This record gives sequence, C-alpha cells and structure tokens, in this order.
Amino acid sequence: MNLKLYTNSHSVSCSKVEFILDFKSIEIDKIEAINNYGSFSPTATVPCLSIDGLMISDSGAILEFLEEKYPEPSLLSDHPNVNSKIRFLATLVDEKLVGSIRKLFGLVKITSHPSDGLMIENIFKEIENHLLLINNIRKEEKYLASNEVSLADCNAPAFFSMLKEFEIHFNKEVIKPNEIRIYEENLQMHKNLYKEYKRYGFEIRTWIANKLLS
Repeated sequence: MNLKLYTNSHSVSCSKVEFILDFKSIEIDKIEAINNYGSFSPTATVPCLSIDGLMISDSGAILEFLEEKYPEPSLLSDHPNVNSKIRFLATLVDEKLVGSIRKLFGLVKITSHPSDGLMIENIFKEIENHLLLINNIRKEEKYLASNEVSLADCNAPAFFSMLKEFEIHFNKEVIKPNEIRIYEENLQMHKNLYKEYKRYGFEIRTWIANKLLS
C-alpha cells in the first residue's frame, strides 16, 4: 500500500495526524503543502492522505484509517460503549473547542477595532462553556474519554497550546474547571501529547509574530 500525507505544520487539523504518527511511530511519506491545496485535495484542505491514489481529506477519517491499519498501540478500547464516548468527545473537541478558538485567528492584528474587545470576550466565554460541557461528559477520567490516551485526545495538544498563546496575546484567561486543569497537567506529562503541545505552540507563536509584522 502506497501512503502519502499532504500536511501543513501550521494547521490545527494536521496536528491531530502529527500526534498519531508520533504516538504509533508510523513512518510515512509527508509533503509540506503551503498553498494550492485544490491541486491534490478534493476539498482543497489539509491534511490529505493519499491511499494508493485515493485522496482522503478529512482528519477524522484519516485518524480512523491509521488506527485500523496500525492498531498498536491502540487509541481505541475493547468496549464499544467506551469507543462511542471516545468518538463523541473527539467530535466535541474538534467542533466546540477548536471551532471556537479558530475565531480568534482573525482578531490577531496590529490595529484593533472598538468591537474587537467584545468579540474576544464572547469567544473566551464560549470556550469556557465548551470546556464545562466536555468536563461534565468526561467525568473523572485521567484523559478525555478514559484512563488511557485515545482518539479523543489527538487534538487536545493543539487546542491547549493555542489557548495558552492566545491568553498571553490577548492578556485574558479562560476560567477552566479544576478537572480540566488536572487533565492539562496529565497531557503535559505524557511524552507524545506534550511533544505535539510544544511543537504546535511554537507554530502558533511564530504565526502570531509574523501576523503582527505583516
């Protein structure tokens, strides 16, 4: 099977794939795509995985494929009910947490508008509400969906590293449930999660710096 991954180091969606490749020690041909995604991706987005020429450009589908092809170490459970929780929380992280924090990208600029402050405040409040929602679902697990790292955690390093950098940049702090703070500490103590947390944090700091210089 011929696999080729089109990726972009700045992309939060690509961060999920970077984590799973590192976690499972998968060697794959990677192409850093800067622009013109439409020349290879059916949705003009990255990540995009070529499987014997079949182009898959949904990060969730790519993670599921890699989990099936490289089942060890597993990011799923032997129990269907736990796997449902894993996939549910993975979706919530992507759609709620990452979906909200993406809105802050457009507010990083040299000259602010009077309405920017209210927009930033609303986005931070939205993130707080989403963290509370996820915390109520996850209960007291060590990681998001269970006591083992799972597919639910793949986008957490990118989210929490982004959150840290945006809190610094906007001089604001998201109020987190204590259990989420403990989860973030667990994330930073896990070798592979922390590696991606650090890598993506550097990418976001670089992006913010370049944005302010442009």
